[in-house]
Amino acid sequence: MPLWISALILLTARPASAAENPGVTAAPVLSIPMGSRALGMGGAFTAVASDVSALHYNPAGLSRLNAHELAATFISGLAGNNIQHFAYGGPLPFSGISGSGYAGWGASLLFSQSGSIEINRTNSNGSFLSSETRSAGSDLVATLGYAERAGTTSLDSKDAHYGINHYLGASGKFIRSTLVEQYHASAMSADAGYLAHSPEAGASFGLSVLNLGGQLKYIELADPLPTTLRSGVALQQSYAGSHGVTWAADSEYLTHERQWRADAGVEYIWLKTYAARLGYQFLRDNGGLTMGLGLRWRGRIFVDYAWSMGGDLGGTHRFTFTYRFGAAAPVQRSKPRRQRVWQPARPRLQELDDKVPEPLDSPPAPRPAPREQSLGIPGWIY
Repeated sequence: MPLWISALILLTARPASAAENPGVTAAPVLSIPMGSRALGMGGAFTAVASDVSALHYNPAGLSRLNAHELAATFISGLAGNNIQHFAYGGPLPFSGISGSGYAGWGASLLFSQSGSIEINRTNSNGSFLSSETRSAGSDLVATLGYAERAGTTSLDSKDAHYGINHYLGASGKFIRSTLVEQYHASAMSADAGYLAHSPEAGASFGLSVLNLGGQLKYIELADPLPTTLRSGVALQQSYAGSHGVTWAADSEYLTHERQWRADAGVEYIWLKTYAARLGYQFLRDNGGLTMGLGLRWRGRIFVDYAWSMGGDLGGTHRFTFTYRFGAAAPVQRSKPRRQRVWQPARPRLQELDDKVPEPLDSPPAPRPAPREQSLGIPGWIY
């Protein structure tokens, strides 16, 4: 692992006692990593963010989608929870608000079921009355995001030229939560992100703030959402044209819990078809080792699998199926908005006729040319 990534992990690593205020936020499903590729890399995806799962880590990464993606993720083994996540993302056919190109958008739906519980009722004397099984809880999260390139920076050296693309993105979330099929609560929140990427150097840097604002109130007390600050770095390297390696590291800070976390991971790709991933999640009770595999078929169908250690909750498994279509060439997406040059509108012909002034003295009409006389009898003689 590169030294600069190891240094970032050490800087963000704080003792486990940093969890000064755990368990004070609602909707824990918002803190579960989405996307099998990202989890296989330990969740270190803030600076990578190059597929539709960028909605969960850094919405600015939607700008890096050069094709439309439909993805479905299924998670099982997480303390009895079952999670389904469906997402779409792709480029937009215009140059963006700033006119710098690379506009993209995405949307997702997340469904979570928290298992079931048994409710036993008793009479006033303590004798058994009835028993009922209910769903322990469920969550619905709908997300809509947009991103575009805000500008570029050029760096020149004696030996090379580097261009840095700056991307900005934002998204909004609607959360609907239910407890034991009886108590309901809903909230709105927002995400924002920044991503800088240099294609020549293969390096990127990302910042994001997630789940900002909003509270869930079931009965009387309201609990805040798990607002999280993320930062990350990534380095992508290619060897001999058929081997690719991506190193990534993230730091996370949960504002309400006042807790620091760190993630690190690596992805190896062979022949742009097969992928193997390894990661580690630091400073969390249910963190630990993560691993993943990926297969790309004909550049359109992606199948990814990830496994995480999960601590006391047991290992979790997730599968992500992605279909990619309608690719757009980066050259087309990078075209800036055309500068409009103002030109006076041409008047219509009728308007021209109306605006031509009449001359004061009209010239006499020309005399008609004399007709050639017939050699026979004049026509006026009967």
